[in-house]
Amino acid sequence: MKPQKLTTENYKGTRDFYPEDMRIRNYLFSVMKDVVKSYGYEEYDGPMVESLDLYRAKTGEEIVGKQIYNFIDKGGREVAIRPEMTPTVARMVAKKLRELPRPIRWFSIPNLWRYEQPGHGRLREHWQLNVDMFGVSGFRGELEIIALACDILFAFGAPRNSFKVTVSHRALLDEFMLAGLQVKPEQAHEVSKILDKKNKITEEEYKKLVETAIPGNPNAVTSIDSFLRADIDTLKTIPGISETTIAEIKNLFAAVTEVGLSDVVVLDTSVVRGFDYYTGFIFEIFDTSPLNKRSLYGGGRYDNLIGLFSNEELTGIGFGLGDVTLLNFLNTHNLLPSFDNDGVLFIPLLDDSSFLENQKLAKLLRMANLSVETSLTVQKMAKQLSYAEKKGYRWIVLRGEDEAKNNLVTLKDMKNRTQFSIPPDQIVKTIKEDLNK
Repeated sequence: MKPQKLTTENYKGTRDFYPEDMRIRNYLFSVMKDVVKSYGYEEYDGPMVESLDLYRAKTGEEIVGKQIYNFIDKGGREVAIRPEMTPTVARMVAKKLRELPRPIRWFSIPNLWRYEQPGHGRLREHWQLNVDMFGVSGFRGELEIIALACDILFAFGAPRNSFKVTVSHRALLDEFMLAGLQVKPEQAHEVSKILDKKNKITEEEYKKLVETAIPGNPNAVTSIDSFLRADIDTLKTIPGISETTIAEIKNLFAAVTEVGLSDVVVLDTSVVRGFDYYTGFIFEIFDTSPLNKRSLYGGGRYDNLIGLFSNEELTGIGFGLGDVTLLNFLNTHNLLPSFDNDGVLFIPLLDDSSFLENQKLAKLLRMANLSVETSLTVQKMAKQLSYAEKKGYRWIVLRGEDEAKNNLVTLKDMKNRTQFSIPPDQIVKTIKEDLNK
């Protein structure tokens, strides 16, 4: 009896990246890196596996309790595959806190894992751009982070009306709940979790959850709804909101207007980030298309994470942008460029005697920063050209007997169906001029 063959299906919630997929992924990473580096951020990375205690300390209960991939290693230690990057960067910064010049501007694009039900824009494994700044207090840090987050989408060609940045402040909800509604801290925390999923449940479910969290207050839902509708001008009418918090928000939005982002960035008190460690401004970026009307990414200020590892406090602010939601956004708005192999030259092998000469030519071209694939097997020309066409190669470099006698090569343009002969030392100039058009 023959053994059963293994399945070719990948693990649920993950993706296989074939070469054509890698071209897209590398493009996403390249654009993101260029934008972030233009702001002076430096790239870092950390381990895929961390102590489970790192996530128990500050990651949300839902992630640690239900979504984290954790196990006991061979040394009996409780460890987890990283579900997010912020606890890791906080640990790394705390480790070298006194050595690092401030402000600290770092970024990474880690591979992250969460055990959850895969769906649109959500997988068990994904890559995520993480951008973090440490050591800057006040709205100037928020302004830079929000502007950077917008510039990433602009760099992909996103129209200004294709997304919206919604901004709030954790103090708004805390002050409204504790001083305005005068509920207990644990009730305020419960309401924040309800608001975080408000758009995913029915209005009836939402009201029942609020009534359960704040029993004995028939006006709770009405009061909360008034809070959620507040804008910068009406914040002062919401009970419990301090003048200090209102001033912070006004300062940020005045700066947002000055840098030309007032049409993109708006105040939205309903924004409640799910992580427990956000302490100040929080924001989310939403796709405005009805075909993909969802949160793309978000972030906020966290001023107490470093204190988990050190007696010294250090302010922090950052955001995370996942590759799945970004790709959905780019596809929705038709912003992905065409990916082809126009810049790769192909040298067919017409006979065995040409093999080494082809290799020498390919080496010279590669030294000039051109990409070259050479055929290693003698085949009929039609078959080799068919192969090159399937790979998307535009330029074919032919070296037959006639070309060798006259010290020429023939460049065959598969795109325009033309060909011409030139000396070998003119190949680089010809191709690069074409690529730069």
